[in-house]
Amino acid sequence: MAVFRTPEVAPGEYGDLFEFLMEELKLFKRKLVLMLKHVQTGESMVYEQAWYDFHLKDRITHLLKTDDYAAVAELPINKKGQTGIYIETRYVKSGKLVGLQLVEARPHEGGRYVGLTPAVVFTDADGERMLAFAQKLK
Repeated sequence: MAVFRTPEVAPGEYGDLFEFLMEELKLFKRKLVLMLKHVQTGESMVYEQAWYDFHLKDRITHLLKTDDYAAVAELPINKKGQTGIYIETRYVKSGKLVGLQLVEARPHEGGRYVGLTPAVVFTDADGERMLAFAQKLK
């Protein structure tokens, strides 16, 4: 069991969750063109986004960096795309792997997406513990 985090790549910006899972940790492999399978369990990756009011950006950033997931779970989630910040989750249904990261869409910077918090990946028992939280973020 373990918890992995991406490093800061620029002031206030962190490495991408998808890239971290695929390239650095190598926890998923491609099967066919679009299917991503967990290398140990063979489960497909579930991908979700929970969008939040932009004025909550600093609060959510702080809560995620201090691992206060209970407080994050109580915040209201918006409809997809209504604001510029969202928590990205990638997990497998068994909970053997749960990854999440707060991301900001920056159309004023050519449409790039920036990780505002480290991408955090929970595996094994840690992932199973985080699964209920990740599944709420839809």
